[in-house]
Amino acid sequence: MQAARAAAALAERLATGIAVLAGLSAGAGLLLWGLLWWPPGETLSSLFGAAVTLIFVLGPATVLTLFYQGLRDLLTLPDRLSSRTARTVEQSAEAVRAATPEAPTSLLGRLWGIVKQVWALRGMILENRALLVRTGALVRFANPGFLLLVVAAVIATGLLMAGALLALVAVWIL
Repeated sequence: MQAARAAAALAERLATGIAVLAGLSAGAGLLLWGLLWWPPGETLSSLFGAAVTLIFVLGPATVLTLFYQGLRDLLTLPDRLSSRTARTVEQSAEAVRAATPEAPTSLLGRLWGIVKQVWALRGMILENRALLVRTGALVRFANPGFLLLVVAAVIATGLLMAGALLALVAVWIL
């Protein structure tokens, strides 16, 4: 739990900066694309070139947005872990109470108690599975390859912003 809290604290510090960079990257990329390709040509090769350029200039913003989403998930991880743990403990206590001799002694009452506990177990498994699937997706993005891709996206964002600024100055002067 301490590791999750430490990771959440780091994610909190990074989230705002990454969100701003993603927005700046998208804005600079769209500005450059607009200056290069607007209005788009009528030929197929011109449209293909415009589409490929749009994908290329929005790539860094996409990577940074994915990283931002991962950081937001990481921020909520400690709370989700503690709430799931508390719910699991409560459900386990209910299962123990249902299995005690205080349960109804009639056959129908015992069968109904078993059905209720199987249903509660199903719900607990589905809740924890959702937590594990979401955490697994988060871990998949926290690998060295993706982190290098994020660093490359930050560098590309700097280049896109410089290019957009130079293009605006050139358009303003001409």
